[in-house]
Amino acid sequence: MIEFLKKIFASKERELTFMLFDDNEPESSTTFQFKPEKLLYLLYGSIAATVIVVLLIVMFTPLGTLVYNQEDEELRQSVIEIQQKVAALKDSLNARDVQLSEIQNVISGGTDTTFAVRQGTGGDYISSGSGSFLEPQTFSTVNREATISKNEIIFSSLFKNDSEFPVFYPVDGSLTRGFDLETGHYGIDIATKKNASFKSIAEGAVVNQDWTVNFGYVLHVQHNNGIISVYKHASSVTKSVGDVVLKGDILGTVGDVGVLSSGPHLHLEIWKNGVPQDPKSYLIKS
Repeated sequence: MIEFLKKIFASKERELTFMLFDDNEPESSTTFQFKPEKLLYLLYGSIAATVIVVLLIVMFTPLGTLVYNQEDEELRQSVIEIQQKVAALKDSLNARDVQLSEIQNVISGGTDTTFAVRQGTGGDYISSGSGSFLEPQTFSTVNREATISKNEIIFSSLFKNDSEFPVFYPVDGSLTRGFDLETGHYGIDIATKKNASFKSIAEGAVVNQDWTVNFGYVLHVQHNNGIISVYKHASSVTKSVGDVVLKGDILGTVGDVGVLSSGPHLHLEIWKNGVPQDPKSYLIKS
């Protein structure tokens, strides 16, 4: 067979004639004429077409990952998880910067936060300094430069008595993570059941209430002596900015909310004069 193919391709430019005879009918025959050169072209063309088709299948179908193993699934998942953690960490750092800035502005010696109270026929009404009255028992901030009336209450002396510490935990639960400056964990985590109510640890006023992707609802409560308590991972809140709260007042409910949450828990921070404190020094178990 090999010798036969050699003879054919040795004269590839000549036109060859093949005759096929039927054993049952010796007198009849079938004749074929062709050039071996054209057979070679046909063979090469078939090989090239097959290669092109295979390449297209590998490039544009999922079979490519099976043939060449271009994407390892475990490695791909690891990369995706790392990207998500980096994005969450970036959001957390940005939120931390904003919170620190807000806390420093509240505590710094700049414009004091004041509450203007006026008497009305329907009870106590609060003025924002613009002359318009708001709903009863509603508080709004005004600048120190605003006209001071005899009924104005300056925030720094809003409460006559200093907050008493230690106090009970703001929510019943178990301490799962403590205060750690080295890792940037400026508070404690108290694991509890979902939708459990958490309370204010002392009397004060809400100076910030916001919702963030990382922490869910966040509340900042200003107390006497430059102390601020911060509550994170709330699923709902019952207080707004400017609301005055007393010790034990319900501030909201605990949830498993926020990218950085790993289960239903309350994150509590305590800051004094812009410096984070270990909340365990201010708390006792009920």
